[in-house]
Amino acid sequence: MDNDILQEFLAESRELLSQAQDQLLRLESTPDDPDVLSAIFRAFHTLKGGAGFLEAQHMVDWCHHLEDLFDKMRGGKLRATTPMIDAILRATDVLSTMLDSMASGENPPPGPDDLGRDIQAFARGDAPHAATAPTAAPALAPAGPPPAPSAAGLWVTQETRDGGSTGLYAERRAVVSETAPAGDSDTITQDEFERVLDSLYGSGQAPGLAAPACAGAQTNDALAASPHRGGGTPLDGQRASAEATISQDEFERVLDQIHGAGQAPGMASSAAPAAAPKAEPAAPAPRSGNGAAAEEPFIRVDSNRLDQAMNQVGELVLLRNRLSAAVGRMAQEDETLARLARETDLAVNDLQNTVMRLRMQPCKRLFQSLPRVVRDASRSLGKKVRLDIEGEDVEIDKTVVDALSGPLIHLVRNALDHGIEEPNVRSKAGKPEEAVLHVAARHLGDKVQIQVGDDGRGMNAQKIMQHAISKGVITAQEAARLSEREMLDLIFLPGFSTKEQVSELSGRGVGMDVVRSTVASLRGRIDIDTAQGKGSTITLELPLTMAVLPVLYFRLRRETYALPVAAIENLLAIDPEHVHSISGRLMVQVDGNRVVPYIDLGHLLQNRAIDLGKDQSEGILIEQGLLVVSEAIGTEDSVVKPLDISTNDTLYQGATISGNGEVVLILDGAALARVQRKS
Repeated sequence: MDNDILQEFLAESRELLSQAQDQLLRLESTPDDPDVLSAIFRAFHTLKGGAGFLEAQHMVDWCHHLEDLFDKMRGGKLRATTPMIDAILRATDVLSTMLDSMASGENPPPGPDDLGRDIQAFARGDAPHAATAPTAAPALAPAGPPPAPSAAGLWVTQETRDGGSTGLYAERRAVVSETAPAGDSDTITQDEFERVLDSLYGSGQAPGLAAPACAGAQTNDALAASPHRGGGTPLDGQRASAEATISQDEFERVLDQIHGAGQAPGMASSAAPAAAPKAEPAAPAPRSGNGAAAEEPFIRVDSNRLDQAMNQVGELVLLRNRLSAAVGRMAQEDETLARLARETDLAVNDLQNTVMRLRMQPCKRLFQSLPRVVRDASRSLGKKVRLDIEGEDVEIDKTVVDALSGPLIHLVRNALDHGIEEPNVRSKAGKPEEAVLHVAARHLGDKVQIQVGDDGRGMNAQKIMQHAISKGVITAQEAARLSEREMLDLIFLPGFSTKEQVSELSGRGVGMDVVRSTVASLRGRIDIDTAQGKGSTITLELPLTMAVLPVLYFRLRRETYALPVAAIENLLAIDPEHVHSISGRLMVQVDGNRVVPYIDLGHLLQNRAIDLGKDQSEGILIEQGLLVVSEAIGTEDSVVKPLDISTNDTLYQGATISGNGEVVLILDGAALARVQRKS
């Protein structure tokens, strides 16, 4: 099997399944919406066609019976119910597992027998498990031969003969679907077909199909008795010239005008296994040179190629920095060289921004699984929850989207399990029984903010601290020195959980520490805002891109270090009189009445504290406290190189090369603050 074809199929199939799940959740609230039903039907139909082409028979069988079920719903013979949607959602999970198997080079497994029988029972209009299950039958019966013909219709197909030429053919063929409602079968009627030709050529001017006056029946007979192989009649007829043919694009455009975009009957994938046997076609006339296919506005590119391009741009950024530094160090400035350096700087910036945009993806990809998660979890917990999503169009780096998918789902589940109350508890507290879970994405300059908020019970900082002490996460002595903010941050420690009983959703003390470590690996920050009885909001702030990192270089005595600009709030002069010891910890007063930890980098990194009265000093204010350094130098775009350090206690995010060619370590502000607290 061609790997490129397989990868294309996997990408498109996952997109189809995602769309089908979205529409299924809509169907639960609007079970009679014909547009939703048709969209789901088309998704399974298209997936079946691709699976048939790749000979994935188990996937074909599942899609075929799901297609039957939705065909009856479209025809008004069945109506979607919650148990039915539950089963269909589980079936999409089965199909997703099959895709994973194909991606790993294995044949898809058949799937669970009981669920397969449920799907078929729903399609028959029976209750699940109503039918007696065969002892050795597969989960889904293979799609059998078509039923006896019940009507005749005019089929239009694209055929390719041995010589490689392609054209469109008309053929009178029996309608094989017993369940399709009028107007939804895979055929077009002769009246529709004639309207297509009239739209293309004018009334009565279609080549090869012109009938004598009052000889409509003869035209039908001519079509039925076509001498071409397989019964297919070329649309240009035996007398038509090459200039009189219609292109496939023209034909599809007119079908779209009649039926709506993408809904024309008879235009489905020819790979569907349930289609009637295809006879060998006759030779079509060559397509008109004017019927060129419409240009595809999108192409699929291997993400590894984008990563490689981004890495190369990163190296170019480093060379740009070194060139600018070298020009700046020249004793006598060369105006021509300086101008070239400035132009190079602009060109590299443009190239960098262009490549960065190539990696951007909308947050909709990050949020698309949440409606299903909320639906399943809230029903499992017996809670009523409405999910509000904001900012699906906000774009963020693909690396961030891929990395945050799991942590975001955990935050949502945590809010459902821990934060949102049961309906009766909410009612007693004067709240609506239906809780609101709000997930939002917003742009903040060169960062993206993602929030998960609820209107539940909120967090109790004192209760969190007591749980941490009882579980041995911290000691009573350590707890006595914690601020309220630090008490809340205890939920991010490994092994911490306020849940007394372990459930499928939570209680094992794992998860939130993974959320924080993932955010830290993405060079982001996480914050908690809570009010008892009103709810909680967890905020993630992340960089737009992971490829290039703006940093501030600073000196610590004779050594140079760097800190991400996104982590810095301000640069401050330090007044020794504002430094105090509180409960054994050094704190400093900044910005009026704000008191933050005093973090001496000389002590942490060089084992020799900076003397504010004697040594040169400057303060870098970050979220975790005030970093005391010797001197801030300036900012520069950098490319982060990972460090081969296995320990989790490292103080560094990575390393970079400065404009003068020096290797510089990039510090992790959060790690510095943790080490400072322990010391």
